[in-house]
Amino acid sequence: MSDKNSSFINLPDLPASVDNAVKNLTDKPTQGIGQTFADAWYLVFGGITQAADKRRMKYAHDLELYKQELSRAISSIPEEKRIEPNIQTTAQALENSKYCIESEELRKMFVNLISNSMDNRYVQNVHPSFAEIIKQMSPTDARILKTLRPKSILPLVDYVLENSQNHDYETALSTVYISSLSDVSLENASFSISSLERLGIITINKNSFIPNESIYIPYEETTYYKDFSLKAISRYASKRANIHKYLGSFTPLGENFYEVCVK
Repeated sequence: MSDKNSSFINLPDLPASVDNAVKNLTDKPTQGIGQTFADAWYLVFGGITQAADKRRMKYAHDLELYKQELSRAISSIPEEKRIEPNIQTTAQALENSKYCIESEELRKMFVNLISNSMDNRYVQNVHPSFAEIIKQMSPTDARILKTLRPKSILPLVDYVLENSQNHDYETALSTVYISSLSDVSLENASFSISSLERLGIITINKNSFIPNESIYIPYEETTYYKDFSLKAISRYASKRANIHKYLGSFTPLGENFYEVCVK
């Protein structure tokens, strides 16, 4: 089969600025799906002009990758499982994705969202808000989320400076999470957890913690906490570093988002 016939999506007679956009279907059973998607793609990306500067060239390159990834993902859906794309979800996803396609992590989430919205095995879990959620994520947020598991409980802590006399405290670093990603700092991982909470992906319960307290031991051994503890001892007579332990978990929305956009 030629490349022309194997491509799932096609856009006929597009202007030169988007001549690398996805191609139209030649397979009759799925022509309607392809045309609806093609129309949405043209509305979103048809007006993009690509000047011959490095930034535009990179965007053109990433747009081509996006097209190829979408084509492969949608083509991989068994024909009997394919359904007409929901224009509310698809159009929003395409519109929001044009700001994010230079990030591989975010681009892949949009590919998953769009392709799974055309798959009747996933469509019941798709929500129109998912496109906006991805748009508001950073690439680090996406990477952190990919390391999590929806049914797992996240150990979280606050690093606080506590007054031993009256037990008042001030927070030095909140929503602390130790990521498995070695190139992501403790501060950035914690910031991403806060971002995922804001987006409704996870919920944080500060009134409960994981009974197996050995899970929290790594939080006592971070460089940040050790330095913080030494500074407290050297600077204050009655204040010491302490750890407030609690937990986080996925929301129902977060579980569906993970199933559709991440898994």
